[in-house]
Amino acid sequence: MKENLHSNQSDMPTIIEIKNKINWLVTFITSVGLLILFCIILIIISIGLLQASFIPFMLPFGALFIFVLYIWLWNNFGKTVLTIDPETVKVEYKNKLFTSPKTYLKKDIDHVETKDFTIETSKYRVRYNFSLSQSTYAVVFTTKDQEIRIIDWIKQEKADEIVDLINKTQHNV
Repeated sequence: MKENLHSNQSDMPTIIEIKNKINWLVTFITSVGLLILFCIILIIISIGLLQASFIPFMLPFGALFIFVLYIWLWNNFGKTVLTIDPETVKVEYKNKLFTSPKTYLKKDIDHVETKDFTIETSKYRVRYNFSLSQSTYAVVFTTKDQEIRIIDWIKQEKADEIVDLINKTQHNV
């Protein structure tokens, strides 16, 4: 993952940009799927111009097209942008459809930590995440009610660096 760090002064916000790793298999499959769905939608529209009720036939293909486009955009151009202010942490997911920026107040965050998700356990299952690049770590905010994963699938060094930066700005308040 690519990271850009911008910080000039202590009162200026720190901006961290983390680019997604591109999964080339997902890129190929979704690109082919987008082309096929686009052709199907064009055929349905051209046939539908001759008939009055073609919209019910086009809706499932349009929804599937938007879903595949969502995956394709995030895989190829997605990045997470963290803006760390003295009082807040803002998380933006660039090129991810239907997501809005989330702002977390530092006073509401009990703990910031790095977690390894090589083995994920929940109440109902255990899941093993294998990664050849060792990118199985996440930056996690712990609040009173829950754990919030703000950045997923990065290497331990990057996750520790982000946690240290957030903690450093939090203690300067």
